[in-house]
Amino acid sequence: MINNESDQKKTNLKTSIQISKINKPEKPNIQNPISSFSLSSIALKKAAKNVTKIREDETHKPKDDFDFNLLEKTWKEYTLGLKKEGKKNIASILDMNKISLKDSNKILYSVPSEMHKVEVNLEMKNLLPFLRERLNNHDITVELIVLKRDKEESVYSPTEKYQYLKKINPLLDELKSKFDLNF
Repeated sequence: MINNESDQKKTNLKTSIQISKINKPEKPNIQNPISSFSLSSIALKKAAKNVTKIREDETHKPKDDFDFNLLEKTWKEYTLGLKKEGKKNIASILDMNKISLKDSNKILYSVPSEMHKVEVNLEMKNLLPFLRERLNNHDITVELIVLKRDKEESVYSPTEKYQYLKKINPLLDELKSKFDLNF
């Protein structure tokens, strides 16, 4: 009987411990707070100052107006610099099409394919700061537009060639009948 009572007390004790573990959730793993007298706190304070300083600098940067001719001149200057550096591929992509200005700060540039769009996007990290500095306007953005090209018709047989030329110039049919030509 004594054994039974002690066994029963042990099981009750085990179940109460298990129940208490279930009822008390574990604390999440929180990092120890940094003491304000440690070197870590000084580094943390400097990092926080830098973040706020960067945000302040971005809001106080100049936003001067510029005209399209100055933009074109600056764009060409950038592409010439790329050619001198030996980056002829990206320079030719940037020279390929004309730029246009939408609103006062948005530059539209059309590229012939998605591949060219990727190349120009990679170059944006250098192009945008160059344009912003030279034009003294830090709100400038560049929007890339991929041109949709129509699939050209392939002309193989003489009949197809004649139909294609007739579509371009309808008077060709008169010429054929007048001189009694065959194709």
